Amino acid sequence: MQVSEIFYSIQGEGTNLGAPAIFLRLAGCHLRCVWCDSKFTWSLKSGEKMSTAEITKELKKFPCKHLVVTGGEPLIQQNALKELFEKLKDYYIEMETSGSLKSHLHKYIDQYNCSPKLSNSKNNRINLEEFPIEKTYYKFVIEKPGDIEEVKSFIKKYKLPQEKIILMPEGIKKTEITKKMKWLVEICKRENFRLSPRLHINIWGNKRKV
Repeated sequence: MQVSEIFYSIQGEGTNLGAPAIFLRLAGCHLRCVWCDSKFTWSLKSGEKMSTAEITKELKKFPCKHLVVTGGEPLIQQNALKELFEKLKDYYIEMETSGSLKSHLHKYIDQYNCSPKLSNSKNNRINLEEFPIEKTYYKFVIEKPGDIEEVKSFIKKYKLPQEKIILMPEGIKKTEITKKMKWLVEICKRENFRLSPRLHINIWGNKRKV
């Protein structure tokens, strides 16, 4: 498996905000979001090639059994992940994904954090694959207030449950995130969506392995 980094921190986004977690960041992504904060993962040849045994050994160094698998797009390497997850049956596993690739890992995943890409990402329009409703939250990166209409079109097209929608401000600086949160919170109140900060950015700034 091509691994960009493994580190221990707290979940900075979504419904498990603040929870201690081990992060397994995989290499490779088929998308090219202009605001991506981990462009170093885009090439599948980036990072370090590690065996299942090597990854497992590294994960078990940490005092935690909450694993967040991220990228890049981790579902590119899902065949290798299946072998790893067989060794981690006592772990709570979150999967960060764009939702644009079909997953065959449902039985191993406790929670999908699915982030459909709006036009503000500057990708070509991509379809959203089907994920188990009971395990999936949909996290949209919001750049400007007008993005909300596109979020609503996703909800309507894919019949996404209102209570599973999370809005998160785009940004890699604490100042820009704070500024956007002030108007985004009002949208969340009006539309009955969840709001997620980027807690790791607020604490450490845009750094790796935090």
